[in-house]
Amino acid sequence: MALEVLSVSHQEDVWLVTLKVYEGVYKKDEYIVRVVDVPLAPSPMDDASQIAVMKAFVLDQVTKHMRRGSLPPTGMQIEGQHVWEVKTTSSSL
Repeated sequence: MALEVLSVSHQEDVWLVTLKVYEGVYKKDEYIVRVVDVPLAPSPMDDASQIAVMKAFVLDQVTKHMRRGSLPPTGMQIEGQHVWEVKTTSSSL
C-alpha cells in the first residue's frame, strides 16, 4: 500500500501523524491521524524509538481501515492507550 509518513509530533498525551495516502480509491496528499490518550512511554524508550513505534502503530491502524473500506475522508482519531505495548522480534527470542 502506498502510505508515507510525512510528520510526527506530540504534545502531552496527543500525537499527530500526518500521512500521504495513495492507494486504490484513497488519494490524500495530507491525511492527519490523531492518537489520543497516549500514556507516557516506558522510561528506557528514547524519542526516536517512540516515533518509530508510533509510526508503526498508525500505519497498522490506517491499513486495517483501508482494507475494510472504512477510512474516514478527512482524517481519523485513534485511541492510544496500548500503543507502547508492542511485541518486537527481539523480545520473543
